[in-house]
Amino acid sequence: MTRRQLIATAAGVVAVALVVVLVVVILRRGDGTAVEPSPSPTPTATSPFTGKPETKRGPVLAVKVDNVAAARPPTGLTSADIVYIEPVESGLSRLLAVFSSRLPKTVGPVRSARESDLELLRQFERPAFAFSGAQSKLLPLIRRAPVRDVSTAHAGGAYFRNSSRSVPHNLYAKPRELLRRAPGVSPAEDIGFRFGEAPAGGEKATVRRAGYRAASFAFRWSADEDLWLVEMTGLRRPRRRGTGSAPPPSSCSTRPSVPLASRT
Repeated sequence: MTRRQLIATAAGVVAVALVVVLVVVILRRGDGTAVEPSPSPTPTATSPFTGKPETKRGPVLAVKVDNVAAARPPTGLTSADIVYIEPVESGLSRLLAVFSSRLPKTVGPVRSARESDLELLRQFERPAFAFSGAQSKLLPLIRRAPVRDVSTAHAGGAYFRNSSRSVPHNLYAKPRELLRRAPGVSPAEDIGFRFGEAPAGGEKATVRRAGYRAASFAFRWSADEDLWLVEMTGLRRPRRRGTGSAPPPSSCSTRPSVPLASRT
């Protein structure tokens, strides 16, 4: 080995030694004890349906819910991540409640499916779909649709009748039992909702109204409760005997990020 090669080799060894010394110095405190590397912060998981923190991304369950006056108040809607309002016959409406983040013990009254449900449910990949029945012409479409059918025909043990209400407004379902009968259901995924500060422009509003010919809805922001209160009046209820006035409209409260969509 020549003298020049020896010098180059020595310089390389010195450079390596300096790097080792620097690393040791960086990883030690002034008192000589080793510094534990700080763990990378774990990003908080949020629901793609509500924008709220979640610990586990659950499977998607959609339930068709009655919405006529005789069916109110509904059960379980305050646990829904999304509630769609759909028009049906005679200007009435029904609801399609979508659950993933939270499951209520009971949901209902459950009613029959419509073809519009299948259009809405495509965005959820392969959700579980609970309903009481459907027209014979619609059943083949449901069988071919990317949904897991947990209707009364396929998951009858998950349903029960409430004797305090009249048929057909007394059918209820147990969401956890429905999902036990629905293997391979898709978890919640991004369907396009965005959450955060309000964009520039627009107009602040604390009240919004929407409706169909025989069903009306009012959305009122409650600053005290920090959420939207949803009033579903629909057909006017008969007056109570002896009171001289109609009872107050049925209402249910939802979390502020729960989207309620009106299908037109």
